[in-house]
Amino acid sequence: MKIDGFELMLASDGTFKLDGGAMFGIVPKPVWEKYFKSDEKNKITLATNVLTIRNRKNVALVDLGIGDKFDKKLEEIYEIKRTKNLVQDLREKGIEREDVTHVFITHGHLDHTGWATIYNHGDIEPTFPNARYYMQEDTLKEIKEPNQKTRPNYNYLNFKNLDSRLELLNGDEEVFPGVELVKSGGHTKGHQIVTLRVANKTFTYFGDLIPTSAHIKPAYVMAYDLYPMDTFSLKKEMLQKAFEEEWTLFFEHDPVAPVAELTDIESYSLKSVSL
Repeated sequence: MKIDGFELMLASDGTFKLDGGAMFGIVPKPVWEKYFKSDEKNKITLATNVLTIRNRKNVALVDLGIGDKFDKKLEEIYEIKRTKNLVQDLREKGIEREDVTHVFITHGHLDHTGWATIYNHGDIEPTFPNARYYMQEDTLKEIKEPNQKTRPNYNYLNFKNLDSRLELLNGDEEVFPGVELVKSGGHTKGHQIVTLRVANKTFTYFGDLIPTSAHIKPAYVMAYDLYPMDTFSLKKEMLQKAFEEEWTLFFEHDPVAPVAELTDIESYSLKSVSL
């Protein structure tokens, strides 16, 4: 999609699987299976939709998929599938690693930060050598000080040798004209969403605050969320505004309907949007 000097695209790092019950929290399986069919292990297939925001001066990526720094065990646990990785998909879309100027990390979990770094002849270095990486300071603290519950959610190799590239935020910040990072919390303390406002339109990438279109109802909160009531409250507030202002919504893990608009605030009905 091209709009007033900006180009928006979705790139992909393939698919992976997580437990369907964990993805939908208190929502009963007969309800969430209307949206996602589970396999014999109760797992559902999720996407890694990476938003690309490009204008004349900047190329920004929002989240970075699963990456290349996982062992066979992790690959089997998450059942990672891809015909090409994120770097290859970006190249096919005309974006080389050196072209990227900004990386916006919604939070530190391994399925969102995989291509922050890359192997180069056995060494680990930033994947995008000319980019600054933006995350909330709370996110870095969560990465460096995990507990028994949160430790499995991180792949620490994704952050090795990255410190010199980091831009740490404390709250909301407009990074360049039209693009704002908004600290949301909910999923993690440092979780942030990304908003683009251009030509009287608002585009919002929710990260794991609303991971798929099936999570659009405020009560559909993941068991993975560390602060579920914060997620619930913020979803209600933001979706009311999204409906009134006709936002375009991006769902990071939705394999079928990654972009949509809210058409009814009572039923939380959506219509898909094509980029």
